[in-house]
Amino acid sequence: MHGEGFSPPLWTWMDPLLVAVSVAIAVLSSMMALQMAVMARRSQHRWARTTALSTGALAMGGGIWSMHFVGMLAYLPCAQNDFDPWITLLSTLPALLASWLALRVMMREAISVRRLWLSAVLMGVAIGSMHFIGMAASSLRDIMRYAPLGVFLAVAVSVLLAAAALAVRFRLAYSGRRLWPTLLGGSIMGCAIAGMHYTAMGAIRYTDPLPAQATADSGTHLGLVAGLSGFVLLLSLLVIALNVGLRYRQFFHDIKRSESRLRAVVDTAVDAIIMIEGNGLISSFNGAAERLLGWTAQEVIGKNVSMLMPQPMQREHDNYLRRHIDTGHSSIIGVGREVTALHKDGSLVDVRLALGRVPLPGMPLFVGFLTDIRSRKQMEEAVRRSEKQHRTLISNLPGVTFRRQLGEAGSPLFLGGAVESLSGWPAEDFLDQRIRFTDIVHPDDAQAFWHQVNDALARSEPYTVEYRILHRDGGVRWVTESARGIYGADGVLQYVDGVLMDNTALKTRNAEFEGTMNAINSALAVVEYDLAGRITAVNDNFCQLFGYSAEEVVGKFHRLLCPPEHVADASYMQLWGQLRSGKPDAGEYQHVGQGGRLLWVQSSYNPILDAGGQPSKIVQLITDLTGRRKMEQELLLAKEHAEAAAAARSTFLANMSHEIRTPMNAIIGFTEALLDTPLQPQQSRYLSTVHYSARSMLRLLNDILDTAKLDKGAVLLEQASFSPRELCEQILASLRINADRKKLFLRLDFDREVPHYLVGDALRVQQILVNLVGNAIKFTESGGVTVLVDYLDGRLCMAVQDTGIGIAPEQIRRIFDPFAQADASTTRQYGGTGLGTTISRQLAELMGGRIEVESTLGQGSSFRVILPLPPGQHVDVQSARSYGELPSLRVLAADDVPENLELLDIHLRKSHHRVTLAGDGREAVALFQQNAYDLVLMDLQMPGMDGLEAARAIRAWEVAQQRTPVPIVALSASVLEEDRRAAAAAGMDGFAAKPLELPKLYAEMTRVLKLDAQLKAAVPATSSQQREAMANTHVIDWPAGLQRWGSMDSLLRALRRFAKDQPGQALRLQSLRDAEDWVELAAAAHRMRGAAGNLALNTLYTMAATLEGAARSRDVALADRQLRDLPPALAHLDGLLAQQDTAAAPAAPVQAAADVPAAQLQYWLDETIAALQGGELASDALDALQQHASSLDIQPLQEAVDAFDFDRALECAHALKKQWTLA
Repeated sequence: MHGEGFSPPLWTWMDPLLVAVSVAIAVLSSMMALQMAVMARRSQHRWARTTALSTGALAMGGGIWSMHFVGMLAYLPCAQNDFDPWITLLSTLPALLASWLALRVMMREAISVRRLWLSAVLMGVAIGSMHFIGMAASSLRDIMRYAPLGVFLAVAVSVLLAAAALAVRFRLAYSGRRLWPTLLGGSIMGCAIAGMHYTAMGAIRYTDPLPAQATADSGTHLGLVAGLSGFVLLLSLLVIALNVGLRYRQFFHDIKRSESRLRAVVDTAVDAIIMIEGNGLISSFNGAAERLLGWTAQEVIGKNVSMLMPQPMQREHDNYLRRHIDTGHSSIIGVGREVTALHKDGSLVDVRLALGRVPLPGMPLFVGFLTDIRSRKQMEEAVRRSEKQHRTLISNLPGVTFRRQLGEAGSPLFLGGAVESLSGWPAEDFLDQRIRFTDIVHPDDAQAFWHQVNDALARSEPYTVEYRILHRDGGVRWVTESARGIYGADGVLQYVDGVLMDNTALKTRNAEFEGTMNAINSALAVVEYDLAGRITAVNDNFCQLFGYSAEEVVGKFHRLLCPPEHVADASYMQLWGQLRSGKPDAGEYQHVGQGGRLLWVQSSYNPILDAGGQPSKIVQLITDLTGRRKMEQELLLAKEHAEAAAAARSTFLANMSHEIRTPMNAIIGFTEALLDTPLQPQQSRYLSTVHYSARSMLRLLNDILDTAKLDKGAVLLEQASFSPRELCEQILASLRINADRKKLFLRLDFDREVPHYLVGDALRVQQILVNLVGNAIKFTESGGVTVLVDYLDGRLCMAVQDTGIGIAPEQIRRIFDPFAQADASTTRQYGGTGLGTTISRQLAELMGGRIEVESTLGQGSSFRVILPLPPGQHVDVQSARSYGELPSLRVLAADDVPENLELLDIHLRKSHHRVTLAGDGREAVALFQQNAYDLVLMDLQMPGMDGLEAARAIRAWEVAQQRTPVPIVALSASVLEEDRRAAAAAGMDGFAAKPLELPKLYAEMTRVLKLDAQLKAAVPATSSQQREAMANTHVIDWPAGLQRWGSMDSLLRALRRFAKDQPGQALRLQSLRDAEDWVELAAAAHRMRGAAGNLALNTLYTMAATLEGAARSRDVALADRQLRDLPPALAHLDGLLAQQDTAAAPAAPVQAAADVPAAQLQYWLDETIAALQGGELASDALDALQQHASSLDIQPLQEAVDAFDFDRALECAHALKKQWTLA
């Protein structure tokens, strides 16, 4: 530039490198200053803020000043000249001022637009001042001038860019960024400084031309530039170091303060805080944790946190922690949950755990917050208990509690569960508005109900309303609602609380009570009295009964109605004293009606108590007994007549029993005695007929007496264990002959579930079953009878089913009437008394059971007996008693009937007893005192001294003489229980009913003498092998066999004959089965069954009966099974017979046939024929025929008998009889 004037500088004089360096210094210094401003604003301490602000201002001021002089040096005219050091130093002040001002503004959280522009102007002016002062330090200042516009532009650029820098910094500072606001703001601020500088340089004008060396690039100030740059850099580093140090110190203090605050928070926290390292070890354990879990911090720090956990959490903790660290997944971080911690003492502690994770380099840190919730748990439990108690209380309240909103359509807020039983709808339906309570109020009661409720609520009063509701089932319930309004603090009604009571039962009771009272008033005479006995009220029935009007008696005293003698009696005052004390009285009294008319009444005096339990009045209920009294007198008279008739009936029965049994005793006894003597066949038949008829008459008499005793209730039941199977088998065995005679099957179907033994009266059970099975056989012509026995629920059920004539439905009831059968034709055709079923039913009912009947006319009947019999214990079944060889006894027999004495003498002497006879009781006593006897047989009814008096006299004499009592057996034609008891009371030991049955008499003699005579006569001497064989009654029923055959020899001979023939019979049965000849097989099995039954062979009898049934039904499997088991059973029988001692007593010498009269042979043959016709064997007669008849004559008969072919045996017997008759 040459010459004067304001010529612009030549920009070619500028050094680009230094220009760039100057701009960089300005930008970096500005950035540094802005960062210091941020640090100053974040500082918590004033000295830190001041230090950061001062160092930042120094850094920025130094940077502005350095940028200015680097920019001056970049201008060649200035670079070739000198600078005034003092002026240069002075130029730093505006730079520092501008930097201080900028940082002060930067420290603000926010800035207004006005303050922003003011700050930008001040900064621009300060920077401009620094620039122009610094230019004034140049040695060219004398020729250097400035264009005003350039100066203005320089300042404007500075102000605008400063404002922009401040605006950017403040706006970006709230955008969430941290570094970019500083960089961008620093860049703009640096540009503002550099822009102002170089704009101002462009405004320079020189008054004189510059010499050439002033514009030459000599590079002499490069060192100065480097020095200035290094100064700026050093200053920046110092500022940074100082601020970093201060910042670190501040951070340290902050950390210490934060740690102290955190520790204070942790140590003073109510909740337990536990810090856990990533490896699961505890690093911190605060005091609350010590108090909560019982451990001290020293005891747990460094230990695995699982020690604070119960199983199974303790076992799984490390695996869970490892998975969390590996995967980062966790469902409990940051989520609170309730867990159980382990106390030091082993107890469990309920806590709430909140777990947080602190991510740290290397390994995370976990912080656990444990809140003790035991108190809360206890509170919750208390609340639950309280709520439960509350709900229990509400549920137990006698009604339905409720809380409902206001208004007629107010929905319930709470409703007790009892509403379902009251209305039929559950409470949820009302609460969910599926049904409204207003819907179930009875339409007739709704208006009055709501009117009373609203009226009471309007007056703020509680209310009680009775109304009806409609039940869900369509019925009507009476309820009483008691409630009151609940008001808020402002007095405004909020809701209604109350209870609903079900009064339906009360209403019903009241109605019933009212109806009862009406019924009492209608049926009884009622009088009310005060406590003084004054009549206060009467009803119409009283007036009608006594003949008074109410006006005539009200106010009068009770004695008006009583006879004078009753009022005068002390009991009258006692009655009223009792009533005044509150005690009722009832009884039959005589009262007096109008006109003195006497009345008999049933009177009940009832004191009515008040609320305090004291009598307030007396109510008398009166029933007229005058008619009943008259009827009672008549009934009493009728009762006396009935009792006299019953006594006469009993006397008649006793006399009839005695009078009939007495001659019957002689008839049966002498008939049996005659039958034991040699007789002509015709005589034998006549006597057998007489004996059978006498026995039939005796059975009829026994049935009549049984009926009488049952009607009178005089039958006593024994309770002893018995075998129902043996009982049934014995009954069927005894009746099988009758069934076989009619060719009927007789089967026993015995269920396995029936106990082996039951407790009951076996004799009466046998009597029932014999009657029913006997009737079934009697009324059945084809087919058969089946007895089914089972046991269910403690009851023995026996069903007797037959295929007989059946009973018409209208006749079923009659068959249990005494002496009645289905119709007269039945009686004519089948005979009988009609007492069997009557006695059976009475016996069954006496045992607590019943008999059921099902029958179809023409098809058959089923009688089902059901008896409650409990299971019993095992009993030893006694064998039938034998009396043939009782030891010779000295017997005193007393009876007033000579025939009876003669009969006793015959039978007893036949058994080798020595008998003394007495015609009455006095003679018997005298003989007893004069002689020694082993046994006394004493008739009860004798003239003069009867048997009872004689027995008492004998017992008294024995006591006086200190004699051992001699057994006395009572003989009586009366079988009433009273006679038995009277005999026992008189000192008698036994009882035998007339007509005498010798087996029973001898059994009774054996019992009272305490002699074990079982099987003694039949087996006079038995070896151990015999006794062992006889003990087995399963194969052979020895007692039954002995009873049928009379002696052991006869039984053994028959058994050996049977056993000898049966192997061939078994082969024949098998051949018939192989040929499938079922008819012949059934017939052969039937014959074997009959033979086994007669010989008491139980096992073989059952097998033969089963085989017969199998053959008839053609059951191949069952038949094969029986045929397979038959040979072993026969072999077993052979073994038992082989055990018997064959060395029997020597047989009597056999007389030659010529020594026996032909009549005697005819007699034995007739006995055999008679027995065969009845399906039985006359063993003694057969044995006699074998011994005395010709073997050639008797052999066919003997072979048929040995084969048990009774039909062929009967033919042989008739042929033999014809042969002997012709001979």
